[in-house]
Amino acid sequence: MPNVILTMKPANLVDKLMNDTQWDRLNAVADVDRDVIEDFHADGLDDRLAKADYIFSGWGPDARIDAETLAKMPNLKGIAAAAGNAWRLLTPEALEEVKKRGILMSNSGYVNGIPVAEYCMAMILMANKDFFRAERIYRERREYINREVEFPTAGNYLKTVGLVTASARIGRHLMTLLKSYRMRVLAESRSMDAEETASYGATKVDLETLFRESDVISVHTPSLPATKGMIGAKYFKMMKDGAWFINSARGAVVDADAMIAELKTGRINAILDVTDPDEPLSADSPLWDMPNVILTPHIAGSEGTELQGMGENVVNELTHMIKGEPLEFGE
Repeated sequence: MPNVILTMKPANLVDKLMNDTQWDRLNAVADVDRDVIEDFHADGLDDRLAKADYIFSGWGPDARIDAETLAKMPNLKGIAAAAGNAWRLLTPEALEEVKKRGILMSNSGYVNGIPVAEYCMAMILMANKDFFRAERIYRERREYINREVEFPTAGNYLKTVGLVTASARIGRHLMTLLKSYRMRVLAESRSMDAEETASYGATKVDLETLFRESDVISVHTPSLPATKGMIGAKYFKMMKDGAWFINSARGAVVDADAMIAELKTGRINAILDVTDPDEPLSADSPLWDMPNVILTPHIAGSEGTELQGMGENVVNELTHMIKGEPLEFGE
């Protein structure tokens, strides 16, 4: 049977990615070297690398595979990553060689995005219900709360949700989830046309319209040089009074100073799973003390049992590679 080696850091991450059933499935199609490699440049690896047919990678190895290390794996046929992409495991020179050799690559980006979309869905529902303020004032007052008086605009019925960069994997999954609710969905995307957007039950709009009309805005923009700080003061000022801004993507796509300035007015609210320039958020950030800000410690992506979803995907993709079947999430 083909040989599979493991690489990730910390090494015990594999125990969180894999359960007994998944190990049984992988062992049925391959000989698995379960001594996890944390650094491909460590001594004594040459024999193990020479036997490797496939790599099961997580995240965090100390050094990427360079061209010299790749040359020590003449039998390598595929890399399956329990992470957003497999190519980050390689230096640019090694990546070019992987392409020349026809080595397959697969990632778990879509699978990891499912919990993110679910997190956003939950936050949208609770934000529209005014859940966070309700919990706070009930705890503070410790008395009967007349919801018709206290929360006259709360609720999800006919609310408008706006997705920034809706064409991203997470944005697409979130639009699918939103189809089940009686909400209007606006989608901003450069790569989806109006017809494709409509197939998700959403309406394609520009960024300005989205910020002006949405009750809740969810950001799904990747962090790139072109997107750094793209959501600035003018957009926050466009938001409706009482609207919510959710960022589970990357903090760098937001002008943090502009966001904080608008949040300080108390006019808008935010749910932030990511921040910039500091993550974790610096202890002296004013965001900690704002009652209109909900902070979570980058938990939207896979955690706990959800990690096994990525492990299952790697087992599926390695099985496809070994059997010569099409990959579901090939790069």
